[in-house]
Amino acid sequence: MTANERTKIKSLAQKAEGRRKEGQYTEAIQLFTEALELDSGYAWAYAHRGAAHAALDNWKACCDDFETALKLKPDYGWAYARWGEAHRMHASYRLGRADTPPDWREQHAAIDRGIELLERAAELSPGSAWTFAHRGAAYTYKYWLEVMPRLVPALELDNRPAPAPEAQRSRGSDAASRALQDLDKARELDPRYAWVFAFKACVLALLAREQIEMKPGLLEARDCLLNSLALDVDKRLPVDRAAAKLLSCAGTFRESVAAGLNGVAKDPSDVFSRYFVAVGLKHLNDPLAPVVIEHTRKVLESTKSEIDTMLHGLDVLEGRVDGRSIVSKRNNLSVEAIALVAFDPTWSELHMKPLSPLEIRELQAKDD
Repeated sequence: MTANERTKIKSLAQKAEGRRKEGQYTEAIQLFTEALELDSGYAWAYAHRGAAHAALDNWKACCDDFETALKLKPDYGWAYARWGEAHRMHASYRLGRADTPPDWREQHAAIDRGIELLERAAELSPGSAWTFAHRGAAYTYKYWLEVMPRLVPALELDNRPAPAPEAQRSRGSDAASRALQDLDKARELDPRYAWVFAFKACVLALLAREQIEMKPGLLEARDCLLNSLALDVDKRLPVDRAAAKLLSCAGTFRESVAAGLNGVAKDPSDVFSRYFVAVGLKHLNDPLAPVVIEHTRKVLESTKSEIDTMLHGLDVLEGRVDGRSIVSKRNNLSVEAIALVAFDPTWSELHMKPLSPLEIRELQAKDD
C-alpha cells in the first residue's frame, strides 16, 4: 500500500468518525465502508463503524463489526467497551416488547454479555472512567431487571416464584452493589462526571423502592441528581424529570414541582416534567392546580395524537395500512398531527383517496 493510499484511507475514516460524533450515522457508515473497501484489516474503522451501527440499533451489523475488530486486534479496549455498552442499549430499545418470560430472559442474556465485554474493557483500560461508568450502568440495568418482577408481579416477567417478604426488604443485590462500586470508581477517576451521579441516583432509587420506608433512600438519590445537575454545565443531561419523579415519590412535592419546571424550561416538549408539576401542585393544594392539570391533559392528549399519527405514518411507509382515507382521522388529530399529514409526503396518496361508504357513515356518526 502506498503512502497516498494510506492517507486517503485515514482521511475517509477520520471524516466518518466526525460524522458519527455529529450523529450522522448513515453517512458515517458509508464513509467507514469506503475506507474498509480499501483496507479490510483496519480494526479501528470496523470498531467505529460498529458504534455507528449500534446507535441505529442495527444489531447484526453492529456485532459483526465489533467481532471483526477484536479478531484483528484482540486487546482493543475501546471496542470491548463500546460493544458492551451497545448490548445495554440494545436491551433497552427492546424493553417495550419484552412481555413474555423468554423475552425477559433475552434481556438478561443481553445485559450479562454486555457486562462481560465491559469487564474485559476495564482490564485493558483500568484508568477509563467511561468504562467503569458504563459498566456501572449495565449493572444498574441488571438490577432493574431483577427488581421489576418483584415490584409489579402482575407483569409476570419471570417464571420464578415471588421472593419471601424478608428477601424483598433486603438491602439490594450483588448487581446493585457492583453498580455502586463501578460508579464510585468512575467518580474517583473523574470527580466531575455528571452522568455518573445521574446513574447512581437510579441505583439508589431502585434500592429505596424495595425498602419499607422509601423516603430516606429517595432523598439520597435526589442528592445525587442535584449533584449531576450542578456538574452538567452544558445542560445536556435530561435529569430534571428524573429528579421530579424521585421527589414526587418521596412526597417532597414543592421540590418536585421546582425540578419539573426546570425540565419544562429546558425542553417545553418534556411531558414527563409537566406531569409531575401537575401532580405536585395538586398535592400542595395549589389554587392553580386545576388549571395546570387541564393544560397538562391537553398537552398529553396532543402528544398522544402526534405519536399515533407517526406510528400510522410508519405503517404507511411499510405498506401495512388499511388504505383508509386520512380524512376519516381528522377528528382525532392534534394541530401538530395535522401539520404532519399536511406536509409530510408520506401521506400524499391518502390525501387523494376518497372516503369509502363505511368511512362516511363513521364520520356522520361522530358528527351526530
